[in-house]
Amino acid sequence: MGRDEILNKISKGARASVILGFIFAIGGLIVSILMFIMGTNSDNVVFLIIMLALFAVGVVILIFNIPQMLDPMKSRFIKKNPDILKMADELYSNIVYQDKTLMFSPRIIANACDIRQMAYTDEVFLIYVYIHKTNGVTDLKQLRLETARETINLPIIYKKDDEINGLIGQILQHCRYARVGYNDDGMAYLRQMRELWKQDQERKHMRLN
Repeated sequence: MGRDEILNKISKGARASVILGFIFAIGGLIVSILMFIMGTNSDNVVFLIIMLALFAVGVVILIFNIPQMLDPMKSRFIKKNPDILKMADELYSNIVYQDKTLMFSPRIIANACDIRQMAYTDEVFLIYVYIHKTNGVTDLKQLRLETARETINLPIIYKKDDEINGLIGQILQHCRYARVGYNDDGMAYLRQMRELWKQDQERKHMRLN
């Protein structure tokens, strides 16, 4: 079922982060202790600070990810979107479109590369291409879907313009409230739609209580 895919993805991601955090924490701690034993001076005090910072970062990573590794239900993905497991079941039970980047059911859209990123199709409000460059070289290119709750980031760095336009067309076909373009009008529309969604959620919550 779809929820098993979500929980497995969360657990694996948390486990990888725990391993990384453990390496940072132990490595930073051991090097820092050795430097204290051998003595520090003005030449290596900066390196000592870096090692202590590395240790601190590792500890923070462990604190945030060990609970998620032991219990995926504590993940930030589920806290941010309590409906995600139900949505995943609905998505996998009725997939109407799927490629290497995107998945659809009649009511759900998801990032095929990271199933933890999903939304109701009626909650996708803005679509735009995001490009990041380092020294003039593109190192990140994403098709970003701004939804009521969060941002879905679709990797498109190796896709040609016609493939990207095809993806956008698929999304517009399924997401009736989506607009295209990162500009003043698009951002104003996004803020408006998120506020309307928030008000609708509050009304539903009041009716249930």
